[in-house]
Amino acid sequence: MKNFDPKYNDIPKTEIHIHLEGAIRMQTIIDIAKESNLKLPAYEASELDKHVKVYDQMQSLEAVLKAFDIFQNSITSPEIVERIAWELFEDSAKQNIKLFEVRFSPDWAFHGHNLDWDACLEGLLRAKARAEKEFDMAIGYIAITSRGMGAQSCIKTVDWAIRHRDDIQAVDLADGEKLYPMQDFVKPILKAKEAGLNVTIHSGEDTPASAVIDTIHNFQPDRIGHGIHAIEDMKAVELIKERDITLEVNPWSNYLTNSVKTIEEHPLKKLFDLGVKVTINSDDPEVLETNLNNEYRIAHEVLGMSLDEIATCNRFAYEASFIHQEQKQRIWEKYFQ
Repeated sequence: MKNFDPKYNDIPKTEIHIHLEGAIRMQTIIDIAKESNLKLPAYEASELDKHVKVYDQMQSLEAVLKAFDIFQNSITSPEIVERIAWELFEDSAKQNIKLFEVRFSPDWAFHGHNLDWDACLEGLLRAKARAEKEFDMAIGYIAITSRGMGAQSCIKTVDWAIRHRDDIQAVDLADGEKLYPMQDFVKPILKAKEAGLNVTIHSGEDTPASAVIDTIHNFQPDRIGHGIHAIEDMKAVELIKERDITLEVNPWSNYLTNSVKTIEEHPLKKLFDLGVKVTINSDDPEVLETNLNNEYRIAHEVLGMSLDEIATCNRFAYEASFIHQEQKQRIWEKYFQ
């Protein structure tokens, strides 16, 4: 489903919801496995695709998350982290993405091979500096705390992000919202906010509108990842608008995780028409075999958004971006106006 139609490829783009761990090239996974003697179910990219990519709608979000095991095991060193990030920036530049926020879960991504978080961050920053210079992009990083890793992991991740807040722009609470009590994570997330970090929360992806309302009241987020089930209750819609919260929407991901039954019924345009600030993103492009061009195609050709409306979504992303104002403004004025 990756798309390089010039109709979409030529549009300058923003992307503010993409997971580093879900954006590793298949050939890179194979290269790492050979170098590190890691076992894979296949050593040809076309064959490995069948084991790690999600092509068809799954039963649940949890079922899709299981596809990440091989990706996680490929993160073997800070140098590999740098390579993965650089290749993601290369792939994004080919789609004309100019304002780009990447999120990663240090405790999930780096614990498998017991990597030093600070050394991995240094690798990420080297890739960022190189890409910003070579591709003229504005890039930001978001540290994820994964609900499935528990409350202590959340505390550890938030404290680390606060120490590195010059290089980490925000924290994100991610992973299956249904399975883990919200209250376990409220205190550390609010600590991050009080320390000056921005906050985005995965909510309303596979949970009802009531979860979005609870998320807003408990976490006071700047943005919400997904949030699509807010459409089921106008109280949630109005609260999102009242608090000026931007939604990071990922249409194809929401279909594959069975968060919407058909792609045609995805509420992206309905939310837009109701005055919600929605943005368009690809979530986990290598796992889900998508890219941002494909998400634009879906928004335009399937959901009926005009290209002008998609451009408005880009503006919403720019305005809500956690990247430093001076940096993102230069890119916006150069490529989007």
